[in-house]
Amino acid sequence: MTLFWIFSAGLTALLALVIILPLIRGRAESSQSRNEFNTRLYRQRLRELEQDSEQGLLEDGEAAERELQKSLLDDMVQEPKLSTGRSPLLWLPAVLMVIAISYGAYWQLGAHREVAQWQQASERLGELSRRMLVEQDESLTEQDVRELMLGLRTRLHRDGDDFRGWLLLGRLALEMRDGETARESLEKAMNLSGDMQSVAVPYAEALAMTGETLRAEGLIEAVLEQNPDNLEAWSVFAFMALQQDDFATAAERWKAMLARMSPDNPRYAMIERSVAFAEQRLAAADSAPVSGPRYEVQINTSSSVPYHPGSVLFVFAVDAEGGEMPLVARRIEQPAFPLTITLSNADAMVPDNNLSSREAVIIKARLAPSGNVADTTHAWEGRSGTLATDEDRRLSVMIDTPL
Repeated sequence: MTLFWIFSAGLTALLALVIILPLIRGRAESSQSRNEFNTRLYRQRLRELEQDSEQGLLEDGEAAERELQKSLLDDMVQEPKLSTGRSPLLWLPAVLMVIAISYGAYWQLGAHREVAQWQQASERLGELSRRMLVEQDESLTEQDVRELMLGLRTRLHRDGDDFRGWLLLGRLALEMRDGETARESLEKAMNLSGDMQSVAVPYAEALAMTGETLRAEGLIEAVLEQNPDNLEAWSVFAFMALQQDDFATAAERWKAMLARMSPDNPRYAMIERSVAFAEQRLAAADSAPVSGPRYEVQINTSSSVPYHPGSVLFVFAVDAEGGEMPLVARRIEQPAFPLTITLSNADAMVPDNNLSSREAVIIKARLAPSGNVADTTHAWEGRSGTLATDEDRRLSVMIDTPL
């Protein structure tokens, strides 16, 4: 912070000099230019008098020359007195105004509060880490956790090879429901760690949080194949099903978790309540779990797509044999690209008219500034190739075609 104030004072002083120097020099330069002009005029007039005297047109040349000299002296400007006497009055208010405007604008519009918060978080990193990791202080607030994340990110910016630091930041981001930060942090932790198992489960949770459901499920299945008693993996696996409203699968996964837990486990009663909740929702819906293909779609826009605030993204699948009526569809307001979503029969417009009722489909992503999928004004679209409906797929769609 000290360096910032030194730098800002230097810039303010430089700006003040830009204002002061023209004001100080302006009067002197104005006087000097006027005196030079009078001198040139005097010499030109003197040459004319000499020519007139040589041609006999001038009766008293000496008197005319004296008169010309007197006129020159009368027109000369006394620059030292003028510039020295008035210059402080000219530049002092300007300098004060520059300082007031500069620091006033920074105080109102600058990020000094964010900088102060960042510095405070960096200073409290040791204290907050001790309270959370060593003392396991339950009085930590959400603001404390956010300050811990900010301080930790600052330290990791300087020391980017700290595997435990990236893992902790990723887990804290998961707790704060910040999927993007969690995914980026855990990816770095995975790259630094030779032990995939220690990062795979939280990384899968982050992937599910950011829409990459199929990839997340693949990671969890690989973890459970190697270690079927991994309770954390079973818990994340169940919540992934719950996020897709697949209550039957969520209940099955929680039951598998209970079978591997001791009734004395503090979490046992909570998992039992989760099973009961899923079964109640399943009974209320009176329907079988949603089955059929799932398409994990990563969507991005080309550089030619203009930005329209308030645009809505529609992602839908249509029959590859023809027809524009969506079979399944998702509506995303205020999309931030790139993003990943999953389309399945759970997104069907009509229950019996879904992905499974077609042999092949095409997935489209349409960005509509009006918010109406049928309004093609200034709308852009991207589409996939023909996709079979007999298996799950991961694919990318680029929005690059104006409608």
